[in-house]
Amino acid sequence: MDDKDRLGAAQWIFERHLAWIAAAEVKVGVVVAIDTALIGGLAAAFSTSDLDARTAWTYLWTLSAAGMAVLGIFCAAMAVLPRTNGPKSSLLFFGRVLELDLAEYQEKIRTVSPTDLLDDYAAQIHRNAEIAGYKYGWVTKSIRWSFACAIPWAAAVGLLIKT
Repeated sequence: MDDKDRLGAAQWIFERHLAWIAAAEVKVGVVVAIDTALIGGLAAAFSTSDLDARTAWTYLWTLSAAGMAVLGIFCAAMAVLPRTNGPKSSLLFFGRVLELDLAEYQEKIRTVSPTDLLDDYAAQIHRNAEIAGYKYGWVTKSIRWSFACAIPWAAAVGLLIKT
């Protein structure tokens, strides 16, 4: 495999990692929308319920469901926090590119060797893999809290709207 092929493969891997990071953030939007709807439905059921329906069990289920939904939203927020501590020296990472003026960046990109550029790709790919792993960890926690919320939510709403 020559340098051109290696750089092409690295670029493809780099772009795949960026896509995985973006996909994690799309999942967060779905989870936040669902959790917000669950909290809204819970609040509506609670605010329109009779005082007689508000037993200790109702409070337990309501607070459990609301707490789990809030934890789901918190985990989702942790997933979308920007992580901008990339490689110390890079022609790919926007934070390092931003530190250079245009002429300096143009000169560096024009004169970089294929080996140095491949090393830059490798460092950025590795960092993006760390970021993707971190984000997916938080997304997984968020989804789990959201699914777990469904049981106490159903119990709370069922007790609050019984006639």
